[in-house]
Amino acid sequence: MSDHPAAPSHLPLRECFPGVWFAASPISMAIPLGMTITFSRNMVAVLGPDGWTLLNPVRLSPEAEAQLLAKGPFKHAVRLGTFHGRDDRYYVDTFGTEFWAAPGEQTYPEPKITRPLTDGGPFPIPGAQVVVFKNATRPESAVLLPQHRLLVTCDSVQNYERDPLISTLGKIVMYAMGFFTPCVIGPIWLKVVTPPGGSMRADFERVLALDFDNLIAGHGTPKLGGANDALARNVERLPR
Repeated sequence: MSDHPAAPSHLPLRECFPGVWFAASPISMAIPLGMTITFSRNMVAVLGPDGWTLLNPVRLSPEAEAQLLAKGPFKHAVRLGTFHGRDDRYYVDTFGTEFWAAPGEQTYPEPKITRPLTDGGPFPIPGAQVVVFKNATRPESAVLLPQHRLLVTCDSVQNYERDPLISTLGKIVMYAMGFFTPCVIGPIWLKVVTPPGGSMRADFERVLALDFDNLIAGHGTPKLGGANDALARNVERLPR
């Protein structure tokens, strides 16, 4: 019997741009007083010449998996953030995907990285640009798909607009923490990865220099239009 986590329920697959598909599934997190909140965990699947590249991999239902496999094989799994990775090993073990991630401390130590992500380095999606955060204490990356002016992030930038996967308690807790600002810099992530006495501003200024207008993050809902401007307003609040 497989020891991979079961596929979660998820919303129907959505094609946001030609060959760029979005999958949103729920994930739960314990909070104080023995309570649990639920919110979204997302994957972006990009169809290339040799098959699919999965950004922030999420295991799909058999039906949704078959829907993508009908268009091409799963070739690359890309972990953009250190706190994600629950389903990475499923894709590597089941489909033999190449596994990409930035080196460093990982919440999920398996699978082993076969293709290290580097700033501006090789990437399986033609024309894509990779930004690896230099100042974060844990690995985090972002990917620009220039043909769609689309930025794909993990925890660093998130966006929540009428997200159907957030529980009522989640809405209350996350509102109080500031999550519902458009293109918010992940509040919990920022607290954890900012070095003592340091700032993440320089990394976000490098991201803002990219030519993007759209965002799909590892959590929340797609921000189609106005993403660079929205993120810039949040970066202005970071210390220099």
